Amino acid sequence: MDVSQALTHLIKSELAPMQFSTGSRGFHGSGKIVAEGMRYQAQCQAILIGSKSNPNLTVDATCDEIAAALTALVVDGLQARRFSTGRTGFRTDGKIQAGGQRYQASVQAVRL
Repeated sequence: MDVSQALTHLIKSELAPMQFSTGSRGFHGSGKIVAEGMRYQAQCQAILIGSKSNPNLTVDATCDEIAAALTALVVDGLQARRFSTGRTGFRTDGKIQAGGQRYQASVQAVRL
């Protein structure tokens, strides 16, 4: 299984609605994955744009809609990366659309 496939599986199995400590609302998932014989700590998130400053804004997208958008983000833009910690892995981020709303999204896998 390659990193993209492992991340797609994580997105589909671990993604859940979340209220972040900042007050923003959206979706988050995390866990450990194994890809091409290497272990990674992985996480994905999609934050509803404007939800931090507007407490009346509701999340209209479903987990399935967000999972599909995050999976497309992984397929289209996953890049190898060296993180500020010196560890290596993969990351992609960008804006996605789901449920008629825009989300700031990111997916990453850091090699353990």
